[in-house]
Amino acid sequence: MNKISGSGCFALGLLVLFLLIPGCGDKERKLPHYSLKTIPPFDLSRSYSNFEWENDLKYLYQPLPKPLKDAKIVINKKKRILYLFSGETLMRIYPVNLGPDPLRDKIKQGDGRTPEGRFFVCNKNPKSKYYKALGISYPSREDALRGLKQGLITKAQYQAIVSAIDHGQKPPWFTRLGGAVCIHGGGIGWDWTRGCIALRNEDVNELFQVVSVGTPVVIISGLSEKGKSKDNSMLTSISYGRRHRSLD
Repeated sequence: MNKISGSGCFALGLLVLFLLIPGCGDKERKLPHYSLKTIPPFDLSRSYSNFEWENDLKYLYQPLPKPLKDAKIVINKKKRILYLFSGETLMRIYPVNLGPDPLRDKIKQGDGRTPEGRFFVCNKNPKSKYYKALGISYPSREDALRGLKQGLITKAQYQAIVSAIDHGQKPPWFTRLGGAVCIHGGGIGWDWTRGCIALRNEDVNELFQVVSVGTPVVIISGLSEKGKSKDNSMLTSISYGRRHRSLD
Protein backbone atom coordinates (compact mmCIF):
# COMPACT_ATOMS: atom_id res chain seq x y z
CA MET A 1 0.00 0.00 0.00
CA ASN A 2 1.34 3.46 -0.95
CA LYS A 3 1.88 5.83 1.97
CA ILE A 4 0.79 9.47 1.78
CA SER A 5 3.66 11.89 2.27
CA GLY A 6 3.65 14.56 4.99
CA SER A 7 2.97 17.34 2.49
CA GLY A 8 0.15 15.31 0.98
CA CYS A 9 -1.49 14.87 4.39
CA PHE A 10 -1.20 18.61 5.03
CA ALA A 11 -2.87 19.46 1.70
CA LEU A 12 -5.62 16.91 2.35
CA GLY A 13 -6.25 18.43 5.78
CA LEU A 14 -6.61 21.91 4.30
CA LEU A 15 -9.11 20.61 1.76
CA VAL A 16 -11.24 19.03 4.51
CA LEU A 17 -11.23 22.26 6.53
CA PHE A 18 -12.25 24.26 3.46
CA LEU A 19 -15.22 21.97 2.87
CA LEU A 20 -16.36 21.93 6.51
CA ILE A 21 -16.04 25.60 7.48
CA PRO A 22 -19.10 27.65 6.37
CA GLY A 23 -18.65 30.81 4.34
CA CYS A 24 -18.44 34.12 6.16
CA GLY A 25 -20.58 36.04 3.68
CA ASP A 26 -23.93 37.45 4.75
CA LYS A 27 -26.63 35.43 2.97
CA GLU A 28 -28.96 38.41 2.66
CA ARG A 29 -26.28 40.82 1.50
CA LYS A 30 -24.26 39.06 -1.17
CA LEU A 31 -22.64 41.54 -3.51
CA PRO A 32 -23.89 41.52 -7.10
CA HIS A 33 -21.58 39.25 -9.07
CA TYR A 34 -21.05 41.71 -11.89
CA SER A 35 -20.33 44.69 -9.66
CA LEU A 36 -16.61 44.07 -10.16
CA LYS A 37 -16.93 44.13 -13.94
CA THR A 38 -17.27 47.06 -16.31
CA ILE A 39 -20.82 48.40 -16.16
CA PRO A 40 -22.25 50.17 -19.22
CA PRO A 41 -23.07 53.90 -18.86
CA PHE A 42 -26.36 54.58 -17.12
CA ASP A 43 -29.15 55.49 -19.53
CA LEU A 44 -30.57 58.77 -18.25
CA SER A 45 -33.64 58.50 -20.48
CA ARG A 46 -34.98 55.69 -18.28
CA SER A 47 -35.37 57.97 -15.28
CA TYR A 48 -35.27 61.51 -16.59
CA SER A 49 -38.31 61.82 -18.83
CA ASN A 50 -39.52 65.23 -17.64
CA PHE A 51 -38.44 67.47 -20.54
CA GLU A 52 -39.00 70.63 -18.51
CA TRP A 53 -35.77 69.66 -16.72
CA GLU A 54 -33.76 69.51 -19.96
CA ASN A 55 -31.73 72.62 -19.21
CA ASP A 56 -30.41 71.08 -16.00
CA LEU A 57 -28.85 68.12 -17.78
CA LYS A 58 -25.75 70.15 -18.61
CA TYR A 59 -24.62 69.93 -14.97
CA LEU A 60 -24.70 66.14 -14.77
CA TYR A 61 -21.26 65.62 -16.31
CA GLN A 62 -19.40 68.56 -14.79
CA PRO A 63 -16.96 68.01 -11.90
CA LEU A 64 -18.56 68.41 -8.49
CA PRO A 65 -17.18 70.96 -6.01
CA LYS A 66 -15.99 69.53 -2.69
CA PRO A 67 -18.00 69.99 -0.57
CA LEU A 68 -21.13 70.50 -2.65
CA LYS A 69 -22.88 73.73 -1.67
CA ASP A 70 -26.39 73.33 -0.22
CA ALA A 71 -26.40 69.60 -1.04
CA LYS A 72 -29.66 67.65 -0.94
CA ILE A 73 -30.36 63.98 -1.67
CA VAL A 74 -33.68 62.66 -2.96
CA ILE A 75 -34.25 58.92 -3.44
CA ASN A 76 -37.11 57.56 -5.55
CA LYS A 77 -37.60 53.94 -4.53
CA LYS A 78 -39.83 52.92 -7.42
CA LYS A 79 -37.38 54.21 -10.03
CA ARG A 80 -34.32 53.04 -8.06
CA ILE A 81 -32.78 56.49 -8.48
CA LEU A 82 -30.80 58.79 -6.19
CA TYR A 83 -30.92 62.47 -7.20
CA LEU A 84 -28.20 64.79 -5.92
CA PHE A 85 -28.99 68.52 -5.84
CA SER A 86 -27.02 71.65 -5.14
CA GLY A 87 -29.76 74.01 -4.02
CA GLU A 88 -32.34 73.67 -6.80
CA THR A 89 -29.85 72.47 -9.40
CA LEU A 90 -29.76 68.78 -10.26
CA MET A 91 -26.12 67.67 -10.23
CA ARG A 92 -26.19 63.88 -10.47
CA ILE A 93 -28.51 60.94 -11.08
CA TYR A 94 -27.29 57.63 -9.63
CA PRO A 95 -28.94 54.21 -10.14
CA VAL A 96 -29.51 52.31 -6.89
CA ASN A 97 -30.83 49.04 -5.53
CA LEU A 98 -32.73 48.42 -2.31
CA GLY A 99 -33.87 45.48 -0.18
CA PRO A 100 -36.23 42.50 -0.58
CA ASP A 101 -39.36 44.60 0.13
CA PRO A 102 -38.37 47.80 -1.71
CA LEU A 103 -41.57 49.82 -2.14
CA ARG A 104 -43.24 49.64 1.27
CA ASP A 105 -42.26 51.96 4.11
CA LYS A 106 -40.07 50.57 6.88
CA ILE A 107 -41.96 49.61 10.04
CA LYS A 108 -39.62 47.59 12.23
CA GLN A 109 -36.29 45.84 12.48
CA GLY A 110 -35.70 43.04 9.98
CA ASP A 111 -38.57 43.84 7.57
CA GLY A 112 -36.19 44.41 4.62
CA ARG A 113 -37.76 47.76 3.76
CA THR A 114 -36.26 51.17 3.05
CA PRO A 115 -37.73 53.96 5.22
CA GLU A 116 -39.59 56.90 3.70
CA GLY A 117 -39.61 60.47 4.92
CA ARG A 118 -37.21 63.27 5.75
CA PHE A 119 -33.82 62.40 7.19
CA PHE A 120 -30.24 63.67 7.15
CA VAL A 121 -26.78 62.17 6.76
CA CYS A 122 -25.87 61.38 10.37
CA ASN A 123 -22.41 59.83 9.91
CA LYS A 124 -19.83 58.85 7.30
CA ASN A 125 -17.95 55.54 7.30
CA PRO A 126 -14.94 55.42 4.94
CA LYS A 127 -14.21 51.79 5.88
CA SER A 128 -17.63 50.21 5.44
CA LYS A 129 -17.98 46.52 4.63
CA TYR A 130 -19.62 47.82 1.47
CA TYR A 131 -16.81 50.18 0.42
CA LYS A 132 -18.03 53.51 1.85
CA ALA A 133 -21.26 54.44 3.62
CA LEU A 134 -23.38 57.45 4.52
CA GLY A 135 -25.59 56.76 7.53
CA ILE A 136 -29.20 57.97 7.39
CA SER A 137 -30.95 59.35 10.48
CA TYR A 138 -33.62 56.66 10.68
CA PRO A 139 -35.64 56.36 12.87
CA SER A 140 -36.96 59.91 12.62
CA ARG A 141 -39.12 61.71 15.19
CA GLU A 142 -42.22 60.50 13.33
CA ASP A 143 -40.97 56.92 13.30
CA ALA A 144 -40.21 57.12 17.01
CA LEU A 145 -43.71 58.40 17.83
CA ARG A 146 -45.25 55.63 15.75
CA GLY A 147 -43.02 53.05 17.44
CA LEU A 148 -43.99 54.31 20.87
CA LYS A 149 -47.71 54.12 20.07
CA GLN A 150 -47.30 50.62 18.62
CA GLY A 151 -45.33 49.38 21.61
CA LEU A 152 -42.17 48.78 19.58
CA ILE A 153 -40.02 51.06 21.74
CA THR A 154 -40.05 52.35 25.30
CA LYS A 155 -40.57 55.93 26.36
CA ALA A 156 -36.85 56.17 27.20
CA GLN A 157 -35.94 54.96 23.70
CA TYR A 158 -38.39 57.43 22.19
CA GLN A 159 -36.79 60.30 24.13
CA ALA A 160 -33.30 59.17 23.11
CA ILE A 161 -34.28 59.16 19.41
CA VAL A 162 -35.92 62.58 19.60
CA SER A 163 -32.95 64.06 21.46
CA ALA A 164 -30.49 62.73 18.88
CA ILE A 165 -32.53 64.09 15.97
CA ASP A 166 -32.92 67.49 17.63
CA HIS A 167 -29.14 67.71 18.07
CA GLY A 168 -28.34 66.54 14.53
CA GLN A 169 -26.83 63.28 15.77
CA LYS A 170 -27.20 59.61 14.87
CA PRO A 171 -30.34 58.21 16.55
CA PRO A 172 -30.26 54.85 18.35
CA TRP A 173 -30.08 52.21 15.62
CA PHE A 174 -30.63 49.05 17.64
CA THR A 175 -34.23 49.24 18.81
CA ARG A 176 -37.17 47.23 17.47
CA LEU A 177 -37.71 50.02 14.92
CA GLY A 178 -34.47 48.99 13.23
CA GLY A 179 -31.71 51.25 11.99
CA ALA A 180 -28.26 51.35 10.41
CA VAL A 181 -29.88 52.28 7.10
CA CYS A 182 -27.11 53.59 4.87
CA ILE A 183 -26.29 54.75 1.38
CA HIS A 184 -23.34 52.51 0.54
CA GLY A 185 -21.38 50.81 -2.23
CA GLY A 186 -21.18 47.18 -3.20
CA GLY A 187 -22.70 47.44 -6.66
CA ILE A 188 -26.08 47.24 -8.33
CA GLY A 189 -27.86 44.47 -10.18
CA TRP A 190 -30.80 43.46 -8.01
CA ASP A 191 -32.37 44.45 -4.66
CA TRP A 192 -29.79 42.70 -2.48
CA THR A 193 -29.57 44.83 0.69
CA ARG A 194 -31.61 44.57 3.91
CA GLY A 195 -33.16 47.97 3.27
CA CYS A 196 -30.10 50.11 2.62
CA ILE A 197 -29.53 52.03 -0.62
CA ALA A 198 -26.76 50.41 -2.68
CA LEU A 199 -24.77 52.25 -5.35
CA ARG A 200 -21.88 51.40 -7.61
CA ASN A 201 -18.58 51.95 -5.81
CA GLU A 202 -17.50 54.75 -8.12
CA ASP A 203 -20.80 56.56 -7.55
CA VAL A 204 -20.76 56.29 -3.76
CA ASN A 205 -17.12 57.41 -3.79
CA GLU A 206 -18.08 60.61 -5.61
CA LEU A 207 -21.07 61.15 -3.32
CA PHE A 208 -18.95 60.50 -0.23
CA GLN A 209 -16.47 63.22 -1.23
CA VAL A 210 -19.01 66.00 -1.74
CA VAL A 211 -21.68 65.32 0.89
CA SER A 212 -21.29 66.37 4.52
CA VAL A 213 -22.87 65.17 7.76
CA GLY A 214 -26.19 67.01 8.10
CA THR A 215 -27.08 66.87 4.39
CA PRO A 216 -30.87 66.50 4.00
CA VAL A 217 -32.09 63.16 2.63
CA VAL A 218 -35.65 62.70 1.39
CA ILE A 219 -36.85 59.19 0.49
CA ILE A 220 -40.12 58.71 -1.40
CA SER A 221 -41.85 55.59 -2.65
CA GLY A 222 -42.41 57.06 -6.12
CA LEU A 223 -45.80 55.36 -6.29
CA SER A 224 -48.79 57.14 -7.80
CA GLU A 225 -51.22 59.07 -5.65
CA LYS A 226 -53.62 56.14 -5.98
CA GLY A 227 -50.98 53.76 -4.68
CA LYS A 228 -49.81 56.01 -1.87
CA SER A 229 -51.55 59.28 -1.15
CA LYS A 230 -48.93 60.80 1.16
CA ASP A 231 -46.33 61.15 -1.59
CA ASN A 232 -48.14 63.99 -3.33
CA SER A 233 -47.50 66.62 -0.66
CA MET A 234 -43.92 65.41 -0.21
CA LEU A 235 -43.19 65.66 -3.92
CA THR A 236 -44.49 69.22 -3.99
CA SER A 237 -42.06 70.26 -1.27
CA ILE A 238 -39.18 68.33 -2.82
CA SER A 239 -39.63 70.31 -6.01
CA TYR A 240 -38.85 73.53 -4.11
CA GLY A 241 -42.09 75.20 -5.11
CA ARG A 242 -41.92 74.32 -8.81
CA ARG A 243 -44.84 71.99 -9.32
CA HIS A 244 -43.78 71.05 -12.86
CA ARG A 245 -40.58 69.49 -11.45
CA SER A 246 -41.84 66.15 -10.28
CA LEU A 247 -39.59 63.31 -9.19
CA ASP A 248 -42.28 60.66 -9.59
